[in-house]
Amino acid sequence: MSKIPFKVSARTAKLIGLENFSNEEGAIIELVKNTYDADSTNCLIIFDLKYDEVENKNDDEDEIIKSFNKSSSNIYILDNGHGMLDDIIQNQWMTIGTDDKLYDHLSVEGRVKTGAKGIGRFALNRLGLLTDMYTLPKGNTTGYHWKVNWSDFDRINATVSEVNADLESVENLNLKTEIEKEFSEFEAISNFISKTSFKNGTLIKISELNDNWDNEKLEHLFSNLEVLLPPKEQSDFQINFYSTNEVEKYGKVNTAFYDDYDYKVEAKYLGDESKSLILDITRSELNIVSLESRFLELFDYPLMQNSPYRLEDIKKRKITIKKTLSELLPNASKDLINSIGKFDFTFYFLKNTRSDDKDGGDIQKYPYKDFNSANRKAWLKRFGGVKIFRDDFRIRPYGENGEDWLKLGERQAQSPGGAGQKLGGYRIRPNQISGTINISRIYNLGLQDKSGREGLQENDEFDLFKNIVLEIISLFEKDRNHIMYHLSELYKKRNKEAEAKRKAQEEAERVKKEKEKKQEREQNNTGGTNDSTKSGPEPTERESTLADGIQILSKEIEEKDEEIRLLRNLASVGLIISSFAHEVKSLRSRLLPRTSFLLKELKTHLDEKKFAKLDKNDNPFYMIKLIQEEDTKLKHWLDYSLSTLKRDKRERTNLNFADYFESFKSTWGKALEQRNIKLVLTGDKNSLSTMRAFEVDMDSIFNNLLSNSLSALKGVKVQQKTIEISWKKNDENIEIIFSDNGKGLNDKYKDNPDEIFKLLESSKTDRTGNVIGTGLGLYIVKSIIEEYNNSSISILDTQNGFSLRILFKTRKTQK
Repeated sequence: MSKIPFKVSARTAKLIGLENFSNEEGAIIELVKNTYDADSTNCLIIFDLKYDEVENKNDDEDEIIKSFNKSSSNIYILDNGHGMLDDIIQNQWMTIGTDDKLYDHLSVEGRVKTGAKGIGRFALNRLGLLTDMYTLPKGNTTGYHWKVNWSDFDRINATVSEVNADLESVENLNLKTEIEKEFSEFEAISNFISKTSFKNGTLIKISELNDNWDNEKLEHLFSNLEVLLPPKEQSDFQINFYSTNEVEKYGKVNTAFYDDYDYKVEAKYLGDESKSLILDITRSELNIVSLESRFLELFDYPLMQNSPYRLEDIKKRKITIKKTLSELLPNASKDLINSIGKFDFTFYFLKNTRSDDKDGGDIQKYPYKDFNSANRKAWLKRFGGVKIFRDDFRIRPYGENGEDWLKLGERQAQSPGGAGQKLGGYRIRPNQISGTINISRIYNLGLQDKSGREGLQENDEFDLFKNIVLEIISLFEKDRNHIMYHLSELYKKRNKEAEAKRKAQEEAERVKKEKEKKQEREQNNTGGTNDSTKSGPEPTERESTLADGIQILSKEIEEKDEEIRLLRNLASVGLIISSFAHEVKSLRSRLLPRTSFLLKELKTHLDEKKFAKLDKNDNPFYMIKLIQEEDTKLKHWLDYSLSTLKRDKRERTNLNFADYFESFKSTWGKALEQRNIKLVLTGDKNSLSTMRAFEVDMDSIFNNLLSNSLSALKGVKVQQKTIEISWKKNDENIEIIFSDNGKGLNDKYKDNPDEIFKLLESSKTDRTGNVIGTGLGLYIVKSIIEEYNNSSISILDTQNGFSLRILFKTRKTQK
């Protein structure tokens, strides 16, 4: 009897690997995971995409369209991990289905490795036909170049052992040099590479691409990379992403860290003998000052007199709840409970409107803290949903693109009321939650990946796990429901005439008609005789007051609707500008060189000195230099306009005002110089004047203030036109003074200066008195400032010019 070995055809091995990557995005993410397992601190992804211009003839006109060129496009992935020695390449990298990561869970630096199946290298084949890999082991100067043509796996009758890759050693390999020579012309990429250490690591180049990478795919990939890692302010692993077609569009991939929430719930299952679950619930939804001053009766209710619902408990903000899994799910199998290893679950609840309950008025019922609804909606759109992470890497598709794997939507549909409904009835909506569940391949053996890596195996352990997660969410729901229900009851108690609201509106209409008829009778009966034809009783003083009040309220609603329409129109303008950003960027880069090249070429044919005596309008050198000056101005405005589109300006950071104002001065320097205006910064550049803020909000504030100052300084005769910004730390607050020596406050506002902050209020008119200002600038400024922890802006008395004081209230927990 003879022993005969199994043979695996090369094509079969390739197909087994490719089945693990349902799309090109999954293949990129797999390669990023490999860089993490190599203990890399930085992963750089570059899409170098090429397009061909193709003439498309139609009936009306010829049109030039761009066609993606797969053969000349490349994808680069660079990391600064440990790199690989030649024996690692031969014995592990070249072994399909290696069990290295299966039994060796930890990396050299102690990270839990994300892979286990040993077929991740087929992600390279999923992306392109050719792969070049340069790897430099840590502590070595000799690296290695590995190259493979994946079409070799398709040879007829070839077995795996007959397919070869090329491997050669490279003396003095420098990964930076290898990548820099490809992208030296791209400033953002070059700057990142120059600032980052790549003394060791791996560079992969994927050529002959399989897929058409358009802008939509790149944006989707970038968004998924943002949620690839769990939310953290600081991480030991950073991803940078670039496309050579739109270098400034992407950049550093930030995680979903957020601090503007109504509730934060941190749950830790310890996996100990007692099966302990500890929840820290942070309440940040209600305005404590308002609650204590206007809603103190709330704590007269018996159920609000016990911990953790007393006033002193709510003031502390954080409460702790301790449970066991048996208490949460008393009928669950003990064997299944024992199979659930330790994990943690953190989620944020964010209202995205101010109307949980449609009946009544939520603002009157509940003393909500102020929040920016648009910011919340945008953040939830990007990071909403409950996602699962294993050892710091996301498991797809949980929480992706609104994927409601917990069925929160179905759950809420069965009890659709708001948080103020009867106790126990409140259910969270799926579009109001952002959460991360962290499991580990070491502790959660019952939660295994499906063979295709898209999700976890849906077994009994997974079903129990889902129910534990839902029970954790329900503990939050009960806490919020308890408080909101009693606030709703207090509202009903205070407003017995809630039912009378409808009648009051009807009565108001009747009273209004009676007033109109009375006025008509008085005009017709000049002799003072009574009109016997009148119908209905005369309106009382109380009724008249009620009618007037409702008319005022209706007017306010109309004004609010007008504001919404106006802001919607402005948002549309912003979207149009954004859509033309790519074309504008191309124009900006050509502005200054075109006149420089023209002057240089002109000087080769003409002597500039011979034109010196001519009239300026006849001197081509003078005219070109005039164009050059105008191009410089235009470039400045384009630079400023395009900078507002940068992604990082729309992310909340620890903003240092000293650095911000220096950058602000640099941005506006050329425009102010052309107007002979001096911008003076007098703040303490070494002080810790920082706060959590969106840079785009600060731009909106100070660009609007600067714009007003520029208008105020026009035509002013002073020795030096000056705008001054000073700042200082004042206790826990930051005080900023913004002033200029221009015309000062318009006379129409002398008696009531705060009128300038009202919507559509403007003193800018044309010569016939028509208002030409938008009346939005200072209204936007005040609105943004007040959104930051109820901060304030006020006008200071000054004899010359105009001066404003901004007081940003920073939280005590900020550093």
